[in-house]
Amino acid sequence: MKKLLILLTLCGSLSVAFAQKNYDIDEIRTGWAKKTITGVKSGNILPLLTAFNNVWRTAPGTAIIKDGTNPNAQDNEYHFVVDTPNGFVSAGELGDDGEDIEACVWKRSNGHKLFAVVYTRYHGLTPHPIALFYDYDATKGTLTPEFDVPLVQFIPSYSDPSVDMVHIHLPQKGKDVVVNEYIMPWGFSITQTYKWNGMEPKWSNTTIENYDKMCKLYDDDKMLAEKVNFTWFAIHDFDDDDNPELWLVSENEENQAIFAIKGENDIRMLTSTYFKTHLLFRDNSVIGSAGGCGTGCFHTEYIKLDHSKPAYRLEDSQSYNFEKDEMISTYYKDGKEISKAEGERIIKTFGDVIDITPLRHRMK
Repeated sequence: MKKLLILLTLCGSLSVAFAQKNYDIDEIRTGWAKKTITGVKSGNILPLLTAFNNVWRTAPGTAIIKDGTNPNAQDNEYHFVVDTPNGFVSAGELGDDGEDIEACVWKRSNGHKLFAVVYTRYHGLTPHPIALFYDYDATKGTLTPEFDVPLVQFIPSYSDPSVDMVHIHLPQKGKDVVVNEYIMPWGFSITQTYKWNGMEPKWSNTTIENYDKMCKLYDDDKMLAEKVNFTWFAIHDFDDDDNPELWLVSENEENQAIFAIKGENDIRMLTSTYFKTHLLFRDNSVIGSAGGCGTGCFHTEYIKLDHSKPAYRLEDSQSYNFEKDEMISTYYKDGKEISKAEGERIIKTFGDVIDITPLRHRMK
């Protein structure tokens, strides 16, 4: 009888231990969309979080349920926000290598509710968030995963966790979801706004801090009659120095510009295109532009990059010589004419022409 009691006690302890398991972010990321949560008692924020946490238990989720609404609770590990009237809760862990959770709920135009959870795991100070969305059906008491909500499949503009820090902010007030990507070498952020459309937050626009400064650099250089609106951007590290460059592209792709950024007060336009010119790239950290400059005239400009700065600029100005019936090149290095042999020698050091096509992101 004593052995049986010991065995039952051990089994009970194992069951409690299993029930108390906290899931890590990778387990949740790979498993949440495959599991509908049942037995949900109501569509208010705390019952929804409780139902979620019963299936996908996390330490900050448990802390909200246990201590978030208790004014006498002593919890020195988390900072809580519990705003039940606005359908929002959060628990932010104090210190490095922590984990945070935010959750909110919206009323949908079809009579259901949309429940969202953002769970963030930190490695040092670098956040790694995932966004999860569920349809709440009050008649069935279920939370059904909605994998097709755009934020679930969010792709960072520059997916290098050593450079790009991503924060996904659910709304405590209002209905917009805001994603901030902080590019550490630049010292400023890219902000994406997702607006509520009655059923879900849909991407609305992306703003890049100091964008106006970059447009002015382009406009001042080109001196065009109308200001150019860039509608696409990409981030690419052309010289592999862990400080990526920003590539802006207009709707018709005629106007493009690449910027090197080292803090908000050190933004420089490296190269650009407009009207029958195009960007070109070579193996050894070389970017530039090429195109016609008039009848029988062709101009190519190369910028050799070194730690996100131009080491030097080489120009190849070609013009048609009617007497010799051939194109003649004149080379300039940093504005000073150099010999044909020296120009050709430098170009050889640039390596092969290559194609660079990073993932583009829409701005508006």
